[in-house]
Amino acid sequence: MIGGIVCHEEVGAGMLVGDRQLLSHGDRESLWRVFVAIGETWKNVRFESSNLKSSWLEMVAAKSSVAPSYTAEYVNAVRVVQELIDMYGDEAFHKLFLDHHIPPGPPVTRLAHVKQYVLNDFIVMQVMASGFKHFGGKNYAGYVKGSRYNEIPLVREYVPITGEKSGET
Repeated sequence: MIGGIVCHEEVGAGMLVGDRQLLSHGDRESLWRVFVAIGETWKNVRFESSNLKSSWLEMVAAKSSVAPSYTAEYVNAVRVVQELIDMYGDEAFHKLFLDHHIPPGPPVTRLAHVKQYVLNDFIVMQVMASGFKHFGGKNYAGYVKGSRYNEIPLVREYVPITGEKSGET
């Protein structure tokens, strides 16, 4: 498994408790760097993910403002990623995303918690927000569907062909 003392520290398999913690501006910036690195690694976003930042900030705020709060998991991720950057430099994110050697099963180390509770959510959010579109999808407007204030729908509605019955293919 990659990493050092922080990454290998054993913790319980359940989510780290952080209901009374707050994320600092620096923590959010470090987490944003991870999110941007996901898009750079898979080359599936444009503009260094800047077009996704408001949606990402909303997700992080929602997951860290009510119980069960992900704040402790986010703070843990900041510590783990910083250790990896200190150890591996430019290769840190590649190792974290693709070459981590985390054993299967419940997350019982700080590194495994990052993968389970932070990276997986960030990857899902990125794909839902625009990842498919940037992989080359032509009819994809995003699952998130844009701002809730849009006056024009961003997702096309399915309109059955006249005479088509439900359940037929």
